[in-house]
Amino acid sequence: MKKIILLSLALFMVFLISAIAHLPAQIALNYLPLPQQLMVSGVTGSFWNGRADAVQWQNSNYGSLNWTLSPLKLLLGKAEAQVRFGQGSDMQISGRGTVGLSMSGPYAHKLVASLPVDKALELAPPLPIPIELNGKVELSIQSMVYAAPYCQSATGSLVWNTDKVVTPLDELKLGPVIANFTCNNSDIKVKVEQSSQDVVSSGDLELSPNRTYQASAWFKPGESFPQALAEQLKWLPSPDGQGRYQLSYQGKLN
Repeated sequence: MKKIILLSLALFMVFLISAIAHLPAQIALNYLPLPQQLMVSGVTGSFWNGRADAVQWQNSNYGSLNWTLSPLKLLLGKAEAQVRFGQGSDMQISGRGTVGLSMSGPYAHKLVASLPVDKALELAPPLPIPIELNGKVELSIQSMVYAAPYCQSATGSLVWNTDKVVTPLDELKLGPVIANFTCNNSDIKVKVEQSSQDVVSSGDLELSPNRTYQASAWFKPGESFPQALAEQLKWLPSPDGQGRYQLSYQGKLN
């Protein structure tokens, strides 16, 4: 009798796993408690390996989403998936990586996303001066675990791939701007560096869980620094002994 019960349980588990594996993604989606602002359309494939042609949040189209869930992670109490997203999005965003949900909260690793800088500026406050920016920004998250207000832990970088900034006075060649960041219990630290024949700069930013921030930076004009911009440097405090103009800010986010 015991062997019959064990065999029956084994057959039931095989049937259950097979049923879930072949469960259409659209049916599974119908049972998920999605927020009203989120709309997912064109869903095909299975619960384990599927695709949505369009994901919309508050009437903004973020493009397609492809996912492959990990059965092994489910056995360990995690929901983890390899994802690709962004094709056909209004913001021209694209990305790929691993995202998941565990008892500790949402997490991600080896997640990369990029979008044109002009689209990124639409999400930021207006610039204080009329300048023209170009290129792409690329976010690379090596690992991140979310916890309010920002993150439990994180490491990654944000790269602005550009060649120049156009100001009302002249063009300033920049080259890539690289910002490496870490997070520990929502204490975020960022190191920014940039170098070109026109200018070299570096900066540090620290954002605390209480939304206060401290920032310090310096820049040093290079041999090709535009003359029209050089004439404006007289309005800044004198450079240090290495020819670097120092800047510092502190405050609290709204």
